[in-house]
Amino acid sequence: MTTQNILSPLIAPLSEEETDELEAFLLSDAVPEESMMLDSLDGYLTAIVIGPTTLRLSDWFPGIWGPGGEAPEFATEKDAQRIMELIMRHMNGIVWSFEHDPDTFEPFIGTMSYPGDAREYLDAEMWAYGFMQGVALRRDDWKPLFDAPEGADILRPLYLLGADDLPAADRRKVRTPAQRDVLAELLPASLAEIYRYWLPYRTAVHERQVASTIQRQHPKVGRNDPCPCGSGRKFKKCCGAAATLH
Repeated sequence: MTTQNILSPLIAPLSEEETDELEAFLLSDAVPEESMMLDSLDGYLTAIVIGPTTLRLSDWFPGIWGPGGEAPEFATEKDAQRIMELIMRHMNGIVWSFEHDPDTFEPFIGTMSYPGDAREYLDAEMWAYGFMQGVALRRDDWKPLFDAPEGADILRPLYLLGADDLPAADRRKVRTPAQRDVLAELLPASLAEIYRYWLPYRTAVHERQVASTIQRQHPKVGRNDPCPCGSGRKFKKCCGAAATLH
């Protein structure tokens, strides 16, 4: 029996088919142009999972669809619920991965090749950008790590690959594919260190509360319940509407 079969479906990582389903939706015309793709979503959720603060769904879910306040279009309420469920499942898979063994967590990053160069390079910029977007949700809460003596080294690959605007001196450190590849190789170790750094602040018990909260709230949201996106409207008039998710 595989690990996937043993684990509760709500905390097991998505299957390959489910991952493809989520990725296809994020690449589709149904989502706003500035929505996160699967790599940046994975980085975003990772920052939320391993950071110092347990966030409410309404704190982070709307950010998936970009800063413009637009929302995806769904043909049916069932389709909206399905995508919400896949995102929550993916997040719970990240929770489980870090609780099980933070040193073996693998960020969802791909590779890139360039004309005239036979080598394939790790392509982690959008993943790191998503992670930094997750940090920005509660940047003040992350300040102890920014200020810690070891903080600069731990955060360096994430900052260099994912910051919005780098000074000229730092841009020179990510100018070539080889430089970016080296930084991408450092990501798993940095993420494990971040996870361990915040354990005194946010224990494994707190992280399990993320999964239990998701279990209570999704995918069974009552049509007359407040919408979990935080809009203040009833679910049936907001994310539960056939054509909208806010």
